[in-house]
Amino acid sequence: MIDLRSAVFLCLLLPALLATAPAGAQTPTPAGVWLHVDRRIQVKIAPCGDLLCGNLVWFMWPKDAGGLPLVDLKNPDPALRARPLLGLQILRGLRRTGVDSWEDGEIYNPDDGESYRVQMSIQDDGALRVRAYVLAPVFGETQIWTRVP
Repeated sequence: MIDLRSAVFLCLLLPALLATAPAGAQTPTPAGVWLHVDRRIQVKIAPCGDLLCGNLVWFMWPKDAGGLPLVDLKNPDPALRARPLLGLQILRGLRRTGVDSWEDGEIYNPDDGESYRVQMSIQDDGALRVRAYVLAPVFGETQIWTRVP
């Protein structure tokens, strides 16, 4: 049986131990804003149901040569070519497959109007490894995105 002093000690000790848990013990998440490797765009990744999605939230050059907002000109569907790029969902369907990895998603590239399969993982240094591919990951390209503070 625990005496009163031991109970008080435990009540004071437990919150202190929880407060000093190492930051590395937290589950990494890609939720947040990420700077693309070419530094021209930022993507905000957030949960959408049980999956992850991402939208374009910033452009280095948000307007075309005529001063108009950028639109999805290279989309293969002519009906979508006038939609604005700012706010466009380019990542969808990413499912957690490990502590720091997500797969089975799709990424849309407005630069070529194509959609690709995508995998993501958080690196030890906190960067986001994004692998876009066709058919299988071996047929793809990896980019490293950095978190925007």
